[in-house]
Amino acid sequence: MVAGVSGETPCPRCAAGSRFLLRPRDRMGEVLAVVRVCRSRACGVGFTDPAPFRLAAAPAAAPGREVEDRLAARVVAAGLRRFMGRLPARGLVVDAGAGSGLRARVLAEHGFRVVAVEPDPVEEARAHAMMAALPPGAVEVVRAGVSDLPAVLAGRRADGVLLWHVLEHLHDIDAGLGSIASVLAPGGVLQVAVPNRASAEARAFGPRWHGWEPARHRWHLDGESLRIVLGAAGLAVEDLGTRGGWGYPSGLAFSMAPGLDPQVNPRRALAGRALAAALVPVAAAARLTGRGGQLVATARSVPG
Repeated sequence: MVAGVSGETPCPRCAAGSRFLLRPRDRMGEVLAVVRVCRSRACGVGFTDPAPFRLAAAPAAAPGREVEDRLAARVVAAGLRRFMGRLPARGLVVDAGAGSGLRARVLAEHGFRVVAVEPDPVEEARAHAMMAALPPGAVEVVRAGVSDLPAVLAGRRADGVLLWHVLEHLHDIDAGLGSIASVLAPGGVLQVAVPNRASAEARAFGPRWHGWEPARHRWHLDGESLRIVLGAAGLAVEDLGTRGGWGYPSGLAFSMAPGLDPQVNPRRALAGRALAAALVPVAAAARLTGRGGQLVATARSVPG
């Protein structure tokens, strides 16, 4: 018997019993016979059992050409518009898990002071390169993880924190959110994006859904369980919905054709992006019905 696969597995977050959901496939569509996704009977949080060996985020698909770069920056800016509208002018914003740094650069271009925190050395180097066209010091790029935020900020308080497809990777979801809450100024804003376990595409593709990614994703959330973990960290949810740039078509595209995922097969990146673009109307329709593939929540630090 493989430990943690037979019988009811306690939830690693709340220690309550769990309910088996499915045996997910990996990014290339292969069934993982000894891995399963379960859901806590108490807090409702889903989790990969056993825990993934690699909890780091996947490499960000940074654009490589000027036209692609401009388009990607516009899509990111559109997705962050509501977040930026909640921040004070020249506010301090932390992009936790910044990847290649595109979000951080967009924030700096809109006048914010930015700290981009990224634990992976390759991605950190890409983030430094992403800031080359900005004035020196516009973005502070630091190789660190979410748990290191109090040390990185060294007493500074952030007006906003971005946690864009990072929460599902954290080893300890509550400790990570606790670190973020500790660096937010009173009334500071957190925006978090995660794959939506209750999405139409998750139900349609079942074990083949791209969002499970069992080799990297420790946690699997829906709207209710995301509210629970944010509330446990002392963060008050202001809005929660399924949205994101272009309706977030990439999860849908790479569930259909995993071999076209640029993060798996860079040589077929152009075909993958073309498929994602073709599926924008489908992804947007799912989003409008509240069943989009990406959950985005905005929460505020509650003054103590």
